[in-house]
Amino acid sequence: MSIETSERRLSARARQKACMTSETCMKDDFWHQKWQSSPRPSRRTRRAAKRSKASSLGGTVVHLPGRRHPIIIYFESKLEQRVLFLLLANSNVVDIWEQPPFITYVNDQGKRKQHFPDFLVTLKSGLTLAVAVKPSKLVRRNGFVRELQCIRRAMQENYADDILLITDQDFTKAEALNAERFHEFSRSRNAAVIARLQQIVRETTFPVSIQELSSQLGAGGAGFRAVFIAIYEGLLFADKTQLISLDTTVCAGGEQ
Repeated sequence: MSIETSERRLSARARQKACMTSETCMKDDFWHQKWQSSPRPSRRTRRAAKRSKASSLGGTVVHLPGRRHPIIIYFESKLEQRVLFLLLANSNVVDIWEQPPFITYVNDQGKRKQHFPDFLVTLKSGLTLAVAVKPSKLVRRNGFVRELQCIRRAMQENYADDILLITDQDFTKAEALNAERFHEFSRSRNAAVIARLQQIVRETTFPVSIQELSSQLGAGGAGFRAVFIAIYEGLLFADKTQLISLDTTVCAGGEQ
């Protein structure tokens, strides 16, 4: 299930929370001078799991719209890393807390257990989603969907509005790589090139390739990065499930 699907299902609660969180949701200037401040430490509440063949421990500095300063967010596997960048590229997400406090629940066998969600995600609507990231093979082999139902029943309302399972079947590798590139490109956005791109978009008949737009910008790599950012910010549209390159065809945002 995607974040958007979960949010639509909880739309009534989202409208109520939006009224209480409108001040936070309006903080949309987080890509500017705030990057100059030192990052805050991670908020994770669990120590990293022991290294295994599936582990890929690492972290990244991010600046979330719901937070005043940059913060370090860690991931414990390649799959978690990909999901993290997809969450960061989602314009509906305002805050991400990795490895938040555990949820105590009782499984189908009556055994008391603890589950640490991989992420706790806050949306612009005010909804909060606990996110479990699992390989699809592991989900099928261990019957995790049934376990997730037990966790959902035990989860307190003040912890999150819902719990969401994301597996490697919910996105393409290209989609995750595109999201990671957007994160990196946004760190050094060129306002002048983006302003020029906005003017070109108003004067262009679509569809066109990114190569054509970049050539019109005449800014080399900065032009490609500006077009890339514009795709994620809605000025342009492209299929983000496929790897975005100079050959990618784009439309004006809203024309797809």
